[in-house]
Amino acid sequence: MTDPGFTISDAPEGEEPKRRRRGRPPRPKRGDLLSELLSDAELWPGDDGAGYASVPWGEWREHFRITSKDFRRWVMLRYHEKHGAALSGSALAEAVGLAEAQALAKGDRAAHRRAWRRVAKHGRAIILDMGGADPSRERRAVEITAAGWRLLDPGAVPVAFLRAPDALPLPEPIRDEAKFGDLARFLNCPEGEILLAWAWLVTALRPFESGGAYPILALTGQQGSGKSLSSRFLQSLVDPSSLSGVAPPRDERDIYASAGARHLLAYDNLSGLRDDLADALCRIATGGAFMARALFSDFDQAAITALRPQLINGIPASIAARNDLAERCIALELSRPVHRIAEQELIAQWEAARPALLGLACDALAAALRNLDRVTIEGEAPRMIDAALWAEGAAEGLGIEPGAMVAAWRENRLSADRDAVALDDLARAVVALMAARERERDPKHPSDEDRAIDDLEKSAEELWDKLSNKFPPVAVDKALRAIAGPDATRARSFPASVAAMSSRLKRLAPALKAAERIEIDSGRDKAGRWISLRRLPPAA
Repeated sequence: MTDPGFTISDAPEGEEPKRRRRGRPPRPKRGDLLSELLSDAELWPGDDGAGYASVPWGEWREHFRITSKDFRRWVMLRYHEKHGAALSGSALAEAVGLAEAQALAKGDRAAHRRAWRRVAKHGRAIILDMGGADPSRERRAVEITAAGWRLLDPGAVPVAFLRAPDALPLPEPIRDEAKFGDLARFLNCPEGEILLAWAWLVTALRPFESGGAYPILALTGQQGSGKSLSSRFLQSLVDPSSLSGVAPPRDERDIYASAGARHLLAYDNLSGLRDDLADALCRIATGGAFMARALFSDFDQAAITALRPQLINGIPASIAARNDLAERCIALELSRPVHRIAEQELIAQWEAARPALLGLACDALAAALRNLDRVTIEGEAPRMIDAALWAEGAAEGLGIEPGAMVAAWRENRLSADRDAVALDDLARAVVALMAARERERDPKHPSDEDRAIDDLEKSAEELWDKLSNKFPPVAVDKALRAIAGPDATRARSFPASVAAMSSRLKRLAPALKAAERIEIDSGRDKAGRWISLRRLPPAA
């Protein structure tokens, strides 16, 4: 006999029949509920290979990476609003997996979009995101074109912005109330270096769709010069964050994880920097990638690509000692203030000045968009020539004379090269070697240095012409060790082998050429490997 309160539904042979209460509709399947929930979201593939969702939030849409905690929270909240219940862990994982599959299934390249952090490129315009992490607060943006800039309401922002959990909003920019020299009130450095602070600011606010380079701003100075507070001020004009004074990263993975979450990387108090971390900072300045095995997988790989502006502060030796890092840096040396004021008062003054300074930065970006195609640099350009051209194009909007920005940048680079040579034992040995070769020596009473140089030149003459300035690497290593002395060569920083010495000379070559006019080259011919050392004529 059947229970009158239930009906028996048809079921496949071998399965128990399902029963439901008479007069009540069947409960919807979980998959149908999740599909209905995800229908509120626009799912799309990013150009980085990840899936993204644009979800309704008030009068605008928020944009999340589908695998992020933010999207998972939205799914749970949306489900609770519709059904008055919480999703189980397995149902939430199913919803996220379904959303990612649907987003990535859109294989048409036209469906691929870019997810931006803080600044975006839209046609010929720059879009500057004013929002912070809280989706219920500021969501406007600034649209900057060659003609000027204007504020956009949240619903009119044409690009997808992602925001880190620590992101803070930018203030509403104010027009025509700041001059570039106003920044000197908050940075204890000469006027020429204030120009370079602005050069870094306008390049840090420039978006790239592909390729590009960002100079690294390095604030140095003695204790009490305000390096950490100055870093916080500059960071708050580019990519404000509740995380200030962040310690140096432990490894390369940490750097790339930070680069994947925010536009600006800022690290405080770098008293020392390992070679692998310095290399990672260099790669991120010009565009780099980090690959590792994906979690819970034997063969899949996870990759993070990053091109980010960076802001670091610390003692000069930690930066200048790595010439490849120093070449990518704008180094500002801060001095101790003559008249100190309370930190809270200085912060209050900064917050009052920040909207006008941001407005001036927007003016500079508009000028850069107008002028970039016709800006030229006379004489030798800095290494990051594209960034220097952009900064020079922005000078009009800042009220800076043409050529002043690049001249300050060039002098800053030369000063950094001189510091790199002065702080490096091997570089100093090369300078001493060239000076000893060029001076007159007493053949009757040769010094150890003279004998080392004689041996070096004799070995070169046996293999190449004496005037070729080519020397065997082993002979160069022996001569440099003799000139550097035992104290320097026993230090861990001095190259331990001929191969290491050759590699270090390649790193030092740009600094030695700029600071001492010493050109270093290397190669191989029938006689073997060689290193060339020669003095260039003075720069015109």
